[in-house]
Amino acid sequence: MSIAVGIMAYNEADSVGAAVRSVFDQRGPHVTVDPLILVASGCTDGTIPAARAAAGGEPRFRVLEQPVREGKAAAVTAFLEAAGAAPILVLMGGDTVLEPGALEALIAPFDDPGIGMVGGRPVPVNSHTTLMGRVVHLLWDLHHAISLASPKLGELVACRPVFDRISADSAVDEAEIESLIEARGLRRAYAPGARVRMKGPTTVGDFLAQRRRIHAGHLALRRQTGYSVSTLSPFRGARAALGILATGGVGPLTLVVATTLEATARALGAWDARFGGRDHRVWERIASTKNLNP
Repeated sequence: MSIAVGIMAYNEADSVGAAVRSVFDQRGPHVTVDPLILVASGCTDGTIPAARAAAGGEPRFRVLEQPVREGKAAAVTAFLEAAGAAPILVLMGGDTVLEPGALEALIAPFDDPGIGMVGGRPVPVNSHTTLMGRVVHLLWDLHHAISLASPKLGELVACRPVFDRISADSAVDEAEIESLIEARGLRRAYAPGARVRMKGPTTVGDFLAQRRRIHAGHLALRRQTGYSVSTLSPFRGARAALGILATGGVGPLTLVVATTLEATARALGAWDARFGGRDHRVWERIASTKNLNP
C-alpha cells in the first residue's frame, strides 16, 4: 500500500536524521513510502541539511519549507495539501524514531474499510533512574492502558485523507484528526505494536508547559466540536492507574508526584481554555524532549 509520511519539524537538527532513516528502514507488505515529506516550519538551524543528508538522495524524499513558523496545525495542513493521492497519510515528529516494523503494524488495520485512523504506541527513552523519568513512563503507560480500551492517538498516527485541512487554531492536531474521523463515521484503532521512540520532559517546568498546552487544547476542542479524547475522563485515568498499581509497576512516590503535576497542568490548561491565559497554537519548544538519549 502506498503511503505518504509527513515529518513535522521545528529546529530538529539533532534528531531529524534518525527520524528520516527510521522511515526509510521500514519493511512490510503494507508499507510503500512514497513520498516522505519533511515539513520544516520556520527552522533556523540545520534541520533541512541534516534531513537531506539522512535521506541520501532518495527520490521519494521531499522538503516543504515554511519560512515562518505558524504552528503544527498549519504544518499538518501543508502536508495534507502536498501529499497527493496517497490513500493513507502518516504523521510523526522530527524528534521521534520509528522502531522496526512500526509502519507495518500501523498500516495493517486499514485492511478494514471502517477504520479511519490508527495510532501507534509512544515509548519514552527517559531513564527510570530519575523521578521525572519514572513520571513520564507512568504517563505513557496510563495512555497505553486507556488506549487499549478507548484509543487516544498521538506521536505517530495514520489516517485516511477524508479531510483536507485542520483548524489553524488547534493546539492538539492528533485529537482534532480523531474528531474529524469520528464525524465521518469511521473508527479509530490503537496499534501497540507500532512503537515510536520519543523523549518526555525531564524537568518539572517542561512537563507542566507541555501538559498544560495539551489539556487546554483538548478542552478547546471539546468546546468547539463536542468531541472528547478518552484521556479527558478522570474515571478512565483512575482505573488505569489502579491497574498499574496492582501489578507493582509504579511506586507510591512516583504516583503522587505524577498525579500532582498532572492535576496542576490541567488546572493551568483549564484556566487558559476558559480565560485565554496563553495562546498555544505556536507553542514554546520543549528543549528537554529533543535529545533522544535517556
